[in-house]
Formats: sequence, structure tokens, C-alpha cells
Amino acid sequence: MKKTIFALITGVAIMISGSHASAQGSSTGDDFRFTVKTNPLSILGGPIYALWIVPLTNEYKLSFEAQTFGKQSVQVGVGYLGTSPLISTIMDMSDADSDTTLKSGGFHGQLWYKFFLTDDDAPSGFYVGPHVSYAWAKMKNSADDNEYITAAKLNIHLALGYQIISKGGFALDIFTGVGIKNKSYDSPGMEMDEFLDDLNLTNKFTVSVPLGLTFGYAF
Repeated sequence: MKKTIFALITGVAIMISGSHASAQGSSTGDDFRFTVKTNPLSILGGPIYALWIVPLTNEYKLSFEAQTFGKQSVQVGVGYLGTSPLISTIMDMSDADSDTTLKSGGFHGQLWYKFFLTDDDAPSGFYVGPHVSYAWAKMKNSADDNEYITAAKLNIHLALGYQIISKGGFALDIFTGVGIKNKSYDSPGMEMDEFLDDLNLTNKFTVSVPLGLTFGYAF
């Protein structure tokens, strides 16, 4: 998997280099060729959840998008996964007498390719295209470093979205789609506490319908 991610990042770097050369030759006036985006709400939770609503991690993420052709763009996203403040609050409420907390760490990578269908050039307007993401995290019991669970999540979607870019360069990207996701968990001979057992952390391969937004700056 690490080799695959490295190959994808290398391919994206080559495409972005080509798009930069194209932009230098064709950019006019206030045309935007690149966007940098994030969603600060992900600091509270994501992308690994239990029971659909319980965030096991949070995420500090950043996405970079570059026009490749007039109505196409490529977007790569990277994120660091940490401990969600919401899961800490839930665990404290479930067992007020326990000093045990959950500590998480990991990474999240995303790759999009967008085909824009409206009159505006990329990266503005309505778009459709493939989206792939992979997240991995290790969640440890703070009371015992040998007690942990690793979680992995693979998403493959056909994404639909609309990106608005103001004259000043403010960018808002709203998206949904349909696809599949595979969630897997592993606890190498160890047991997590009863709270995590109650979350029913089992391997699942299901249909996925993402919904999200990011905003940032275009230039």
C-alpha cells in the first residue's frame, strides 16, 4: 500500500508540474489555476468512526488542487490523524471514575480527478470524477501501550460536486457521490477496554455516500 501511495503522489507531482507550465502560457486576468483548501471542523472528528457517529480520530488536513487542462483538475489531500476531543469527552462521561483515555495517531491521503461540466474553466463550477482515499490509525489505551487497535479505511467513489470561487479568490467546494468503502480493524492479541468493544469494531465492506465541504483560497 505504501508503494502504491508513493506512485500516486509521484504521478500527481508530474501532472501538477505540467499544469503549471500550461498555466504560465494561458493564464489571463483573474483566472484561477490552483486552490488550497481545508475544513477546520475535521479537528473534531474524522475520518474513522464507529457506529456511524462516534469519532475515533480527528484530522488536520490540507488539499491542493491544480488545473491540468481547461476543464479538468487534479486534487491531492493529506492529513494527520490524532485523538478526537469528542471521543475523550464520551469516554469520560461513560466512566467518570476511570483515568483511561484513548490516544490516536495516523494519516489520511486522498486523490481526486475532476471533469468540469459548466462553462467556467477548472477549478470552478460543477464537476464529476473519481475519488480515492486511504486512512490508517493506531488507537492506544493510555493506561497500557500494549493495548491497541489499528484501523484502516479505503474509499473509492464517483464524486459529484460544485466549487464556487469568488472574484477575491475565496473557494468553497461542496461534494457528494456514491461508491464503496472497506473498513478493517486489527488488535494483535490484545484486548481494548469494554467501551471500544461496545462500539462493534468489525471489518466491513459497504456502499458509501460521502458528503462534505472544504474552503480555502484560489490563485
